[in-house]
Amino acid sequence: MRCLYPLAAVGEVADDVRAADTANEANRAPDGVGWTDVHVIASPEHDYAEAGLRLDQADAALSPILPRVRRFAATASAGFRPDAHDPYGTHEDEAHCYGLDATCFLKLEAGGSLVRQVWFHVETLDAERLAQLREAIVALDQLVPSIIADYWLNSTGVVRDGDFLDRYLRALSNGD
Repeated sequence: MRCLYPLAAVGEVADDVRAADTANEANRAPDGVGWTDVHVIASPEHDYAEAGLRLDQADAALSPILPRVRRFAATASAGFRPDAHDPYGTHEDEAHCYGLDATCFLKLEAGGSLVRQVWFHVETLDAERLAQLREAIVALDQLVPSIIADYWLNSTGVVRDGDFLDRYLRALSNGD
């Protein structure tokens, strides 16, 4: 998972990313293929709802950068027809997802009119798309100071730390 959290959550999120990395090594299957147990990502006590971030504010900041994609479907397995309903998947007809396609997007999880959580997916080396993602992350950070927590890269950092953000996006542009 790649997530944004309010800066207030930095300590607990950094601890959880470290715990996930430790669990990754400790639970690796003896044959090296897979794991014997998984780390469940902990939801931090501090979220965007607590910070007062409204969906309309986030939408106004993100829409000029990345178009809103209202229909969102994440399936547990491939091969489903677009109109099929995967009972193990997530299906939303009024999602707050911003991106150009499935290779690079940012997703808001709502609680009423407030943003609770933000996560994003990157599966592109396209510099222009990565620049748009950066701009979107910075736009949210301007509303609520934020951190990035990347469980794939075992990395956390403050969005407003330009050196961190540059290093992080370079790592993404290298296919990490």
